[in-house]
This record gives sequence, structure tokens and C-alpha cells, in this order.
Amino acid sequence: MSKTMLAAFGLTAGLLLGSAACAQAPAPATPNDYAKTENWLCLPGRADACATDQTTTIVAADGKTSVETFTPAANAPVDCFYVYPTVSTDPGNNSDMTIDAAERSVVEQQLNRFASQCRIYAPMYRQITLAALRKVMMGGQAGDAALAYADVRDAWNHYLAHENKGRGVILIGHSQGSRMLLQLLKEEIDGKPVQTQMISALVLGMNTPVDAEGRYGTIPSCASASQTGCLVSYVSFRASSPPPASSRFGRTDAAGQRAACVNPAALLAGKAPGPRM
Repeated sequence: MSKTMLAAFGLTAGLLLGSAACAQAPAPATPNDYAKTENWLCLPGRADACATDQTTTIVAADGKTSVETFTPAANAPVDCFYVYPTVSTDPGNNSDMTIDAAERSVVEQQLNRFASQCRIYAPMYRQITLAALRKVMMGGQAGDAALAYADVRDAWNHYLAHENKGRGVILIGHSQGSRMLLQLLKEEIDGKPVQTQMISALVLGMNTPVDAEGRYGTIPSCASASQTGCLVSYVSFRASSPPPASSRFGRTDAAGQRAACVNPAALLAGKAPGPRM
């Protein structure tokens, strides 16, 4: 399966798995010990999946190219806590804790450039796999979403207790990772003391239910590049093709709420053509 197909497959996963349930409750699983470094996909100062050179070629609108050298921040002032999307190629309904090519590849695509701004923390978690998603799409049963979330919650709490030391933190997720973050924001951050340390939450590729004023609980949607303590959430459609009636994206079933739509380009001096949903 190509990277493009995996991305599209993973984007759908967060929505499909949110409403899927197991036929019967699984046996309780042993919690992961996030004091063990092998349970982390990425940690600061380690030669791991996130320590790849992100030097890239920039192609300007006029076709001219230039090379942009990548340099990780030597003393990043803040942290990034990342939960990756549905990528696991493990055969079971929930992944194991072994770091495979799929996990390494997704952080290289989505996360590693953040190292120029923050210290990166990315836990492994027993996510619902691509194999389980295929079962759901065929009318079968999903994996154990509660197990996946418990891992993310435990990793977050370990990070807060042993690594954070009062620093500001940016939460980043995509697809299934975003679904995990929404639950984490609701249960572990919103209304808790740690909310004051949240710089932002990037909840991408997910229908984030917000009220009429754009709030998820008490967490507002970001309205400017200088705002902190807010969230960025959106899904994308072509300007010529608005969301069809059958779309799983761009809407929410929650009564009195809508799907958050923060245009990330509009946060930078309004440089964002096209309408917002």
C-alpha cells in the first residue's frame, strides 16, 4: 500500500473506530511502563526515529528552487507531545509495542520538523491497526480503543510527572491520534492545572465538536498566531468540491455543536485564500 493510500486509510480510521465497539470486553491488559525508553518512539536527545535530517528543497511559485538546511533546536523552550495516526501493519486488532517501519515513516513525514521548535515526545501505543480498520469497513468488529487510549493517557501522565518540569507543551495528533488527544484533552487537561501549560493542541484530520463560540469544553479554537491555550482542528476539501452529504468529515453528530474549522494559514496575518467552513 502506498504512503498516500495509507494516509487516506488512516484519516478515515479515527472516525470509523470512534463508533465501533468490540463484541465483548477484552481481558484487562498489563499497563505499559513509560519509564522504559523502549516504549517511546521518540525522546529528546536520542538517536531514534525523530532524529532524521529534514533538510529539504524549497520550490518557489516561479519554479526556482533552494535548499533549506534543517537544524534541530539546541535548547528548545517548549515540548511537543505527539500521537501518531493509524499506521500499524501488525496483524492483530491492536498493535504491539515494537517500533516498525510504519511508525518510523509517519514521524518523519509529520513530526520531525517540529524539532526545530520543541523537544519531541512521541509514545508508542497499542493502537487499533489497519487490519482492524479493514474489518470495520467490512462490517466486522474493531479493536480495543480503550486500550489504545489508556496507553496514551499513561504516557502523558508519565511525561508530566518526570519530563515536563513546568514547561509549555504543544499536543499534536492526526486521525486516530487526534481521537486519542480529544479524549485526553477532555479527561486530563480541560479544567485541570496543566491546562495553563498547554500552548496549543493540533487536532488534525478529525471532526472536533465545538460549541457556537468554537470551544471544546473550555478550550477555545485558535484565532491568531499569538494566541495560546487554544486548539487548531480542520479537515480539507477542494475549493471546487464542497463536502458531499455523505461525507464523514466536516461535521459532527453532537447536538448543538459543529466541527471545528481553524484555517492554519489564516493565523498568520490572514494569508489564507478560500472560505472557511
